[in-house]
Amino acid sequence: MKRTLIRLLPTVTLIAFAAACSHHHDLRTHMAQDNFGVQMARMNLWREALFRFQRAVEINPQDAMARNNLAVAFEANGDFERARKEYLEALKLDRSNQYIQKNYSRFVEFLSRNRKRQQRDVKTASSASSSAAVGVSSQVPPSQLPAPPLATEPVKPPVAPNSNPPSDLPQPQPPAPQKPPAGGAR
Repeated sequence: MKRTLIRLLPTVTLIAFAAACSHHHDLRTHMAQDNFGVQMARMNLWREALFRFQRAVEINPQDAMARNNLAVAFEANGDFERARKEYLEALKLDRSNQYIQKNYSRFVEFLSRNRKRQQRDVKTASSASSSAAVGVSSQVPPSQLPAPPLATEPVKPPVAPNSNPPSDLPQPQPPAPQKPPAGGAR
């Protein structure tokens, strides 16, 4: 019995090795590369995912979803210009794909917000540096502040906290007067 197992061990090892090699052969298809890239992206291994999606597009440049995935990977790696190009190419290949459309709209919205934030930060930094360089205080006198926009309804003045507590809450009671101790202090 032991001899049979010992003789079968090399055969079993060879079969296992062949199965592993056949899996490697599978990575030559664009779908295998794309699926592997998706697995890497789910594990936040974006550089590996980017590599796999690039391979999928090299194998089949007409696959719109592979291009979409490549665009997402470029976006995750911070290469926004290449992401934009891949999104547009994916949309060119499959205009009706709502998944690609959603990803592209989300990307455009992200870029728009990011640009506005950068412009605001640049303005804030430049005004802070110019006032610091001149020695000017960053506070503007109230007379030079722009008037607030007119409201369509009268603006109610702010209410001080706890000035008018809601009636359904228990009202605090003043402490009861304490009686002096029976023996009293003399």
